[in-house]
Amino acid sequence: MINIEAATEELHQAFRCLNEAFFYGELPEPAITIQTGGKRNTMGWCSRSPIWLDSEGKIQLYEINIAAEYLNIDFYETMDTMLHEMVHLYNKINGVQDVSRGGQYHNKRFRDECLRRGFYYESDEPDKRLGWSFAKITDETKTKIDQFEINRDVFIIARNTFGTVGRETVEDEESSESVGMESGPGRRKKKTHIRKYICCSCGISVRASKIVNIRCDDCDEKMQEETTD
Repeated sequence: MINIEAATEELHQAFRCLNEAFFYGELPEPAITIQTGGKRNTMGWCSRSPIWLDSEGKIQLYEINIAAEYLNIDFYETMDTMLHEMVHLYNKINGVQDVSRGGQYHNKRFRDECLRRGFYYESDEPDKRLGWSFAKITDETKTKIDQFEINRDVFIIARNTFGTVGRETVEDEESSESVGMESGPGRRKKKTHIRKYICCSCGISVRASKIVNIRCDDCDEKMQEETTD
């Protein structure tokens, strides 16, 4: 049966296989979720700290999320995203700061770890905004992935927040804030004095009527003010 539960199970299987192949099984298994990326133009993320806890705090799990909108893209791209987030997880548990600028800019520490974990870079220069974020898995890595016992058939559905299914427009509470959706003429929002602040790690947002300095308690991340054109 094709459903989100099946996809989540296979993502856990992928994590275990990638963990053994590229991290010698050293990574703690996280909670793996499939959630919308919302306004964040991202295919996945890893929490800054363990944000899944039991009532006594004895169980503490990091979270790796695969954006629901991208769940049915090329299988290697999904594995690329998972391995990318696993590099973040490895750095987090080893006390390595691999991002800056609100969690957006990937620094040389991230690049160097990626090169040790089955990635390569097409360019010798970092992206001006995101740094060394755009690592790609090598052909050798793809060959290893081909040997994993993963049911790829479950990755054929995705959350449609990009606009249309066939000729029918999908409209819901987030359709105007979808990943990759540009605001065209006549779609600009009215001016408001309310400011929206977003955690770049987990996506939670708050609104304030003035400029504030605020942190996400779950991720220990400074929340960034959302800007619009």
